[in-house]
Amino acid sequence: MDAYGDTAIRSALERRSNWMALQRNFAGLAAVALLASGVASPGLAEEAAGEDPEAETEPLWEWYMAGFGRYGAVYPGSSENQFNIIPLPFPRYRGKFFRLGEETENPLRGKIFRRDRVKLDIDFDINFGEDSDDIDVRKGMPDLDFILEVGPELSLQFAGERNSKWRAYLNLPVRAAFSWPGFDPRYQGLVFAPEIRLRNRYTENRKDEISFRITPQFATSEYMNYFYGVRPEFANSLRPAFKAESGYLGTELGISARKVLASRYELVGGVALGLLDGAKNRNSPLFEDDVNASVFVAFLWKFWESKRRVEVLPD
Repeated sequence: MDAYGDTAIRSALERRSNWMALQRNFAGLAAVALLASGVASPGLAEEAAGEDPEAETEPLWEWYMAGFGRYGAVYPGSSENQFNIIPLPFPRYRGKFFRLGEETENPLRGKIFRRDRVKLDIDFDINFGEDSDDIDVRKGMPDLDFILEVGPELSLQFAGERNSKWRAYLNLPVRAAFSWPGFDPRYQGLVFAPEIRLRNRYTENRKDEISFRITPQFATSEYMNYFYGVRPEFANSLRPAFKAESGYLGTELGISARKVLASRYELVGGVALGLLDGAKNRNSPLFEDDVNASVFVAFLWKFWESKRRVEVLPD
């Protein structure tokens, strides 16, 4: 076959792989959208503005068209990377018990309790799925599905005042992980990810922010086996059977920033470095690299906002 034929076949396979990846992540993304629209209902709105002298007012609802891109490891410790591009409408909601789209790295967040320097929130995280046949060490194994993690997070501000530009936090989230092979979620264990985060508002606009974090992560055996376990029926001469154990997963260092370009445009981006030396399941045949790097960027265009405004206190 000539070079043109080879290129055409590779192009067709890549399109098929990208389409399958989109299908695999669709159920999980749909679940996130339904959760957001269900929890962020008008009945949970803040009270009328004007009660707190330190508060600013913002629209209760805003709708953006967002283009999101991420390039990084398929899973912690993988030597192979994936590139995800997601164009989608994205809401920003500022309710009494739920916030959506406010934070740079954690756009989905529930708000339960807040007193001075202490907050109790609902924290979310996601992991994109991938076809195992596109990952050399996982060929012939079950695919990695979209994972949604959700659970409580206790946040303690230990430096800086509420209105100061520099603030420091200790965040203590515990999240349950669910994979989405379709619309039937499956429990995949727990993740504990204590975090030290420094946040700086580098302009007078409170939305312009840069954030630094260090996040060691620990997980139960169910979560570890999802990424590193090899059942006997999938073992071979190069991939022996392996049962993963609970313990230390790795530490992530991250920096992210948000910049308001104009009244209706925002740019968000960040990089993260995963350090996995000393990870509990480093001996797994599916564990390849001690260091992972990832980058993400998003461009948002606001095309609608509600007339109703609410008080927004500095975090």
